[in-house]
Amino acid sequence: MHIAICDDNVADRKHLERLLSRESDKRAGTPNILYVDSYGEKMHFLANPLKYNLIFMDMSTEPGIVEFIIEHLNDMGYHAPLVLYSDKIDYTQIPNLPDYVVHARKPYIPDPLPGFLALGDANVTGHVVSVSVHTNTVLTHIPKYTIMYAIEDNSACRLYLTDGKTVPVDERIDELRQLFEPYVEFARVNKNSIANFKYVSAVMPLTIVMQDSKELKIPLLRYKQYKFLKQEMDELD
Repeated sequence: MHIAICDDNVADRKHLERLLSRESDKRAGTPNILYVDSYGEKMHFLANPLKYNLIFMDMSTEPGIVEFIIEHLNDMGYHAPLVLYSDKIDYTQIPNLPDYVVHARKPYIPDPLPGFLALGDANVTGHVVSVSVHTNTVLTHIPKYTIMYAIEDNSACRLYLTDGKTVPVDERIDELRQLFEPYVEFARVNKNSIANFKYVSAVMPLTIVMQDSKELKIPLLRYKQYKFLKQEMDELD
């Protein structure tokens, strides 16, 4: 499960990180490990919020910042649980909040976390994770499971989908790598290509073969790493 902490109080943010680390330790040996990212300001968080299955938030240093963030989340189609922790600001007084908002009060304590994490677990099983990219400056949300690979050619990037379609995107390959980084099935296999190993048919010493028969070059030194990654993805299916 991917979790975001959005809190502009550094001490509180670090404390919640420690609490969630303990909760993640309890899940050791299961597929339900917690992957936690922390943010102290809004713009880095809003770069790709749709990857999160659960958000903890208390942003109070800038007036109206929570309303600003939620408005942008709604515009992007976000609907996973968002826990608003009231402290200096009573977020229960904000009108017309979306249904995915859950209220709590600081301080961060361990007791309610399992219940909130259960909401995130339900989102993992029932939510189609999308990757947010731009096509001719228009923000587009593409279901992650439909992306087979990405290739940059002549400074232009294109996503190749499982249905045979391709999508030109404004992002460069370095930016796409950052978007795919939270997802273990994706790897940048060479300077110009990113592959979804759930759709790799074979790993050769110098190439990987995708399910559409496309061959992507790989460094010889990465052969064993990619062979192991394919085996991992095969075992998850």
